[in-house]
Amino acid sequence: MPGDPQILWRRLDRPGHDACRIRSDMNGQGLDGVAVWLDGGGPAHLSYIVTCDEAWRTRSARIQGRAGRRDLTLSIHRDDLGIWRISGEEVPELNGLQDIDLGFTPATNTLPIRRLRAQSKDSAEIGAAWLDPSDWTLKLLPQHYRRLDTGWHYASGGFEADLTVNADGFVTDYPGMWIEEDAHGRS
Repeated sequence: MPGDPQILWRRLDRPGHDACRIRSDMNGQGLDGVAVWLDGGGPAHLSYIVTCDEAWRTRSARIQGRAGRRDLTLSIHRDDLGIWRISGEEVPELNGLQDIDLGFTPATNTLPIRRLRAQSKDSAEIGAAWLDPSDWTLKLLPQHYRRLDTGWHYASGGFEADLTVNADGFVTDYPGMWIEEDAHGRS
């Protein structure tokens, strides 16, 4: 749909970009995008589609493309009971989680941010099913979000950052990692 919010990010830790949109249609809502960057093994390009329910809880994610020398086609699903599967294989340590975190893009921060805003929550401890780009497996990633005047404070493990967020729930400044490109390609 032409009215769907969209964003273009520039990667700051290495050459790369990500174009993403929030979509809402008869089939549900979610995100779709394409990330390109210079991976340790060479150029990488991955398209992703994340489908969510009406509360912005992940239902599925599909990732396809190439990272360095590795071709990737990943199909991730979370059923109504909260059971996660990647390419049909259950990942029991993730059961009950609501969010996917695609480690190669800031797009999936949008999911808990939109849900927390809708619930008028100022903070939350969240566990995400994290797609780790070092080995492309799903892992448990405990996360903490706390509302700020300009966005959200995000913490996970030893990592912390104050994320600037726009009205659509997209991160516009992820310090040291990603920044929104303006309409003229500048950040």
